[in-house]
Amino acid sequence: MRTRFVFLAMAAGMISLVSMGWLSSTLNASPLDQDDVVPLVEQGQVLPLEQILQRHQSRLKGRLIDLELEHEHGRLVYELEIIDDQGVVREYLIDAKTNEWLGEEH
Repeated sequence: MRTRFVFLAMAAGMISLVSMGWLSSTLNASPLDQDDVVPLVEQGQVLPLEQILQRHQSRLKGRLIDLELEHEHGRLVYELEIIDDQGVVREYLIDAKTNEWLGEEH
């Protein structure tokens, strides 16, 4: 239970950066703020980031530098920005409810 609380706090903190304007958002998407995200995770409407990272660890090589949860095209999408060992930054899209890999955003 403590691990779940720590994860929720970490995810909420990272996502709150979006609402504070520190991280950019994608056009045609509406980023959610901390007050919206935590209840979605607690109610099971959105998977915890930990589950997303575990399932896609073979594709998500590098260090997470940005995280957003947004409404895109009628669904909630995790946008993960990852920097690899060569310094290349990539943004990956994953359905936050189903854990479906949606691809890489260019």
